[in-house]
Amino acid sequence: MPEIKLPEKRKVLIVDDEEVIRSLLSRLLKESGYSVEFAEDGKRAFEKIKVDFFNLLITDLKMPRIDGLDVLKEIKKVNPFIEVIIITGYPTIESAVEAIKIGAFDFICKPFDLQEIKETVDRCLEKQKFGINYIELGELTALFEISKAIPEKTSQTFLLERILDSALGIVKAKKGSILLLDEKTQELSIKVARGLNEELIHNTRIKLGERIAGRVAKEGKTVLVMDTDQDSRFQINCESRYETKSFLSLPLISKYSYPEGSVLGVINITDKISGESFTEREQTLLSILGGEAVAAIENYKLYAKLQDKIGILEHIIKELDETQNLLIQSEKMAAVGQLASGIAHEIRNPLATILMGMDALSLSLNQNNIEEKKSVEMIKQSVVRANNIIVDLLKFSRTSQLEAHSVKLGKVMDDVVSLIKNRAYMSNVQINKKYKDGDISIEADVNMLQQAFLNLCINAIEAMPKGGQLTLNIYTEQKTEKKENNAVLEVIDTGQGIPEEILLKIFNPFFTTKEPGQGTGLGLSIVHMIIERHKGTINVESRLNSGTKFTVRLPNEKSSNTAGGT
Repeated sequence: MPEIKLPEKRKVLIVDDEEVIRSLLSRLLKESGYSVEFAEDGKRAFEKIKVDFFNLLITDLKMPRIDGLDVLKEIKKVNPFIEVIIITGYPTIESAVEAIKIGAFDFICKPFDLQEIKETVDRCLEKQKFGINYIELGELTALFEISKAIPEKTSQTFLLERILDSALGIVKAKKGSILLLDEKTQELSIKVARGLNEELIHNTRIKLGERIAGRVAKEGKTVLVMDTDQDSRFQINCESRYETKSFLSLPLISKYSYPEGSVLGVINITDKISGESFTEREQTLLSILGGEAVAAIENYKLYAKLQDKIGILEHIIKELDETQNLLIQSEKMAAVGQLASGIAHEIRNPLATILMGMDALSLSLNQNNIEEKKSVEMIKQSVVRANNIIVDLLKFSRTSQLEAHSVKLGKVMDDVVSLIKNRAYMSNVQINKKYKDGDISIEADVNMLQQAFLNLCINAIEAMPKGGQLTLNIYTEQKTEKKENNAVLEVIDTGQGIPEEILLKIFNPFFTTKEPGQGTGLGLSIVHMIIERHKGTINVESRLNSGTKFTVRLPNEKSSNTAGGT
């Protein structure tokens, strides 16, 4: 960041209605290395101050038209950095005190010693140099703070507000805005503002080359307007929007984008608190801020792009994990299917022999031998349970083609409800059918699909031993870039929920949370297999003591191919 320095040859304005005094002081100060101008009265002095920067004003106290104290008051409004030395041939305590209060550096009586004048001027300008350097230190610190905004906050609005507030603070102004360029529309729009009404902020759209901001963005050059009424380059009406007729418009020029030097946007600043015009020094300060602002904005853009990339990678990793889990699940089910198809019939034959043997043994036992008959009955129940497991295995491993035809999903679900309504009533479970699109058609094997939905509903009822709500939702999921045009069924209960640590295991064959003898652990595995054969998916969400939701997605008749066996 470049250092801002005062001009090497500092400028002094001498105001006195006596030509001899003006000439004498002018020669003395020029010999001391100062640049000197003079005015014979306060009005002309004020006109010079408005258009040029002076380090020091030496003024007589008593002058025609405007006296020295009035000159001091007005000039301090235009240039608060200027130092003032008052000279007079009519000194009074009151006038001296008032001059010091207003901001005069010293009060010298006529006749004066030239060496005294020179030493007073030197001390005065040394004080001014220290004061301006101190102010610049604060301004440059504000500029430096812009570059630290990225690590603290990641909101673009916060960053732009920080830049705008720093700009307003540097030039002591009340109103301003930052406009950014839309690369597609090539229009500037206000992103943040201070002192402007909301309607103006939302409705402002400026094309490149139009109005002051558009010209600044197109040409990439800062514009300092001293008086809009007298500046022939711009035909604008500032009366309704600005309190003053001076403003700064500064381009934000990129150093790293392609092509190099393209404009990101514009900073507009107006309405200085003091009411005077902006100065070239303030324009320089804002140009420095513009460089810091561009670096901060581009750093934010890079940071935002990095965050987007991280989000995409996280999504890809999640999808890969889900795909891996599905592959593992498919491999497990394929292994169980091969096992079942290879040994099911071999196991059922000895089971049938055992069962018939137990029947024969039961008939031969003494009717009074209760303990033996009870033991035989327990063996028969175990054999029946083993046979049921084999039946489920055969269902699970069945590889025949689906007998698929067009069916309405709502009709399939209604048939399932008719089978479970009595069980639900006995368990104090209320069934809520919410079919937003019950007439949606799918290609399905009705019997297999009913078996899957029946299993889901029975599990839901069993998860609510104290009663609850069983909600069945049917709707169409519109096609997006990531999802097909699916028919969706949701089975939602208000039961006990499933612990997170076992949620990923519920579709595994033989996994069950039921008491021994109460289930085979193949129910949800069979459901998963049936849905998969219909080219669909099933997902589960659950929270302890809040309930569980199974979501089944099936391709609707319009978007699906004819379902086939695997």
